[in-house]
Amino acid sequence: MTITEKRIKPLQPLNPTEEKLLSMVDERRQELIDLLQQLVRIDSVNISEDVYAERYEIFHFTEKYLRKEGFKTQLVKVPFPGGKTDQYYFNLIAFIDGKATGKSLQFNGHLDTVAYNPDNWNKDAQPLSAVIKDGRMYGRGAGDMKSGITAQIMAMKLLKESKVDFNGRLQLWCTPDEETHGAYGSDYMVKHHPEIVKTDATVISEARSQEPLQTPVITIGEKGPHWLKFTFYGVAGHGSVPKQKSNALNKAARFMANSRSSFKIPKHKLPVNTFTLLQSFLKRYRLPDLIKLLTHKTVNPNPLEKDKRRIGMSFETTYSFDRIRAGQKVNIVPDLCELDVDFRVLPGLSAQELFNAIADYCTRLGYKVELPIGYQNKQQSIGKFANEPVDVRVSVITIGEGFLIDKDTRFGKVLARAFEAVYETEPIYTFASGFSDGGNMLSGGMTDVFNVGPEGFNHHNANEYVIIESVIFAAKLYLLTAYRYLNS
Repeated sequence: MTITEKRIKPLQPLNPTEEKLLSMVDERRQELIDLLQQLVRIDSVNISEDVYAERYEIFHFTEKYLRKEGFKTQLVKVPFPGGKTDQYYFNLIAFIDGKATGKSLQFNGHLDTVAYNPDNWNKDAQPLSAVIKDGRMYGRGAGDMKSGITAQIMAMKLLKESKVDFNGRLQLWCTPDEETHGAYGSDYMVKHHPEIVKTDATVISEARSQEPLQTPVITIGEKGPHWLKFTFYGVAGHGSVPKQKSNALNKAARFMANSRSSFKIPKHKLPVNTFTLLQSFLKRYRLPDLIKLLTHKTVNPNPLEKDKRRIGMSFETTYSFDRIRAGQKVNIVPDLCELDVDFRVLPGLSAQELFNAIADYCTRLGYKVELPIGYQNKQQSIGKFANEPVDVRVSVITIGEGFLIDKDTRFGKVLARAFEAVYETEPIYTFASGFSDGGNMLSGGMTDVFNVGPEGFNHHNANEYVIIESVIFAAKLYLLTAYRYLNS
């Protein structure tokens, strides 16, 4: 179903110089598409936070491309701990300086992708094929997020080639491991090289879409990833003699099965919610059209997909049981089971509050829980657990705080006016359920970190794609934003 969004007259229309700049994007359309295809065809999978996966090829390719275009570049090597001496990850910085000193604007994106199973993808659009069909480019990383980086590179290149005057610095920062929360990328750089990456403003080009909108949203907040490992302990035995209570796998299964009814996480309110988001939709659509779009049923191509994403999920703390490991052999009762859980926590909910909720839940199940060092354990005051062995030990994979920024900063207003001029529609601000490198940036003292990118779909799923026309428009938005901000 296609219903056209409302169009508006921009508060700051394009002037002749800006019109010429944006026309350059259209003229170089094929060049942009070619670059994106080259990036998608380079495998840059991030397997896990604790498994080294070579990503030199894509960083070498991107740096070589940028140097060839006349940008000054820098590769910051970050050693992978416990690995071989030649195992490094890289952060790539590329920049161009204006005619005089001034503000600094940073474009940011990650070059790593999540893993993929080619058997689940369409045969004519495999993960590294970068196939184009019906105005879409398919491939792992096409949406998340090589399309955004491609649009930013093209914006920088065209600003340089245009020879228009600007002040200050425009730079690109490509990170290696956003998909595992940036231990060697954003978190490392803000802690060890703030002089390189702390700029006056940053635009992250993550490809985020909000149905039923046809144009991008601007993300001003995110949940914090709290990735925890639960290790359940039991007693081994012969498989012919089941152990219902002391089987470690059974303990984990009970932990998961009862969570919906008995696991209570404190609620936190945000200034943005489902109601305010729906209100903002009315800036784009007439009410009758919006109702049609929201109630329109789409056919899911995967018959196994039984879940429908709720808009309100973005404004709740959530958790997902995503990886489990147990057992040595089919006829041995497992005495250990590891369960990895992905919590996405709203701003304002502390890690201690989450651990309190976990302790309360384990108490209801009758499990003695051991929490990570540095956090209080509510179970310590419960006498019945004093002499009991530990049933489950909780350890931290990574913890990052959620955030919500002010959209009406000086840079925020420049971005909003540029958005209006490019898309001729109202900017809509959202809170993201997923995370980006922005959380680490803000935790490291950076400010004015906004996220807006092309429209991509099926992130972390089979048949990921990005809408090509949205990549063209994103490049225009980045180009106009840079030109205006660095001349303001």
